[in-house]
Amino acid sequence: MTGTVKRLARPRRRDVEKGAASSKNRRVRPQRKAMTGVWIALMALFFLQGLFYVWCRVQCINAGYAIEQEKSRHETLLKVRRTLNIELARLKSPERIETIARTQLGLIMPDAKRTVTLP
Repeated sequence: MTGTVKRLARPRRRDVEKGAASSKNRRVRPQRKAMTGVWIALMALFFLQGLFYVWCRVQCINAGYAIEQEKSRHETLLKVRRTLNIELARLKSPERIETIARTQLGLIMPDAKRTVTLP
């Protein structure tokens, strides 16, 4: 060994701290698991909030359809009511009643001799 100096291999810093790191990792892992749990809980909360929002919107749209259907039904019923009122007015008309009384029932207008005045 002339003129050459042989260096001894020093252990790497990682290898020296490996014992401390492994115990440190054990402490970090539960925190990471806790953080993972928090993230999962947050994501689940956001997902449920999204589902709730979509459900509310669907209910809103369904209510709108139901309102439009009831408005349409209301308009139809109003038309039927107008038609029935017109028919009722036609059936109650004095001319019609007089015509039926004369033709079908054979009634006549009473003259002055046939009227009786009550006290």
